Amino acid sequence: MCRQLRCAPNIWALHEWGNWLTPAGRGGRRYDTAFYLCCLRQRPHTAQDEREVTGFRWSSPSEAIECFKSQEMWFAPPQFYELCRLCNFSSLDALHRFGSDRALEGCERWMSVMLAASNGHIQLLPGDELYPEDPDYTGEKKMIWSTDKKVEDLMKEGSRLNRIVIKDLNRLAVYVNIQPKYKHINPILMDSSLIGNNEDCNSRL
Repeated sequence: MCRQLRCAPNIWALHEWGNWLTPAGRGGRRYDTAFYLCCLRQRPHTAQDEREVTGFRWSSPSEAIECFKSQEMWFAPPQFYELCRLCNFSSLDALHRFGSDRALEGCERWMSVMLAASNGHIQLLPGDELYPEDPDYTGEKKMIWSTDKKVEDLMKEGSRLNRIVIKDLNRLAVYVNIQPKYKHINPILMDSSLIGNNEDCNSRL
């Protein structure tokens, strides 16, 4: 794309933000995806090649989550989690200062582990008290995590949380109370089914 558009990306403006690995055992392709932060004063020219990019839209984190809630768009749990992180920042300057300083620390690669409850699913993330000590990174163990307990009971019992509760495709809730590593910031605790009441999302990005 850079060759076609005769441009070169400003890699020094990119700051490492996160790294997510697709869980094993789901079939299909797996991705080791790095998330980068880039703060721009003006919206750049955007092109779609109908392969990697088939459409684009500029939105604030809160606007994107609202569109997710209304089923106008869909994104996977990692994107929802990271958008909730961005909701901590009320200005582009604040985000840029945090992102550029924090990027020097690096980041941890995360792979979620799915726990099937009797009435829903929970994606467990590193640091959660239910996250396995030896997660199945390759899929060779064919591990299936399930419980007869309800999601609500698991939430009440938990004291160290880093998880995403999945109610259905467009109803996710993030629960985090652990201390993040590498000087990162926890996401705003948010339930996509209650977006109108999530007043803590003060992002004006």
